[in-house]
Amino acid sequence: MRVFGGIISYLCTVVFSVVSAAIVYTLMFFGFSSFRAISLFMFVAYLIFATPIQIFLNRKPKKYHGWYLLTYFIVSLVVCGILALLTNYGLTAFVSYKLYLFSFLLALIYWFWDSVFRQKK
Repeated sequence: MRVFGGIISYLCTVVFSVVSAAIVYTLMFFGFSSFRAISLFMFVAYLIFATPIQIFLNRKPKKYHGWYLLTYFIVSLVVCGILALLTNYGLTAFVSYKLYLFSFLLALIYWFWDSVFRQKK
């Protein structure tokens, strides 16, 4: 039963992060029509990139720890930067504050929900 509870808490972290991040995205970039597509994309991205880092960091759990936020931010910035390079934004995305703000908000959201659902100390 304990394994099932662990999976549920990881899933809750991802789901709540996706909903929060999709709302932030629609407010930042005015993309209300693509809420479902953005949510699906963010769900996959959080599962691929953030969840393995979360599992690694949960070996020594600490609630609302600043280093966890910094780790999530660095990974988020790298992933968003790579996606910006692969899309039409190119290098100009690194000049705009939106890339850094969005990366930080994605990291902050995941860090918050990670601390709520996974961190016990």
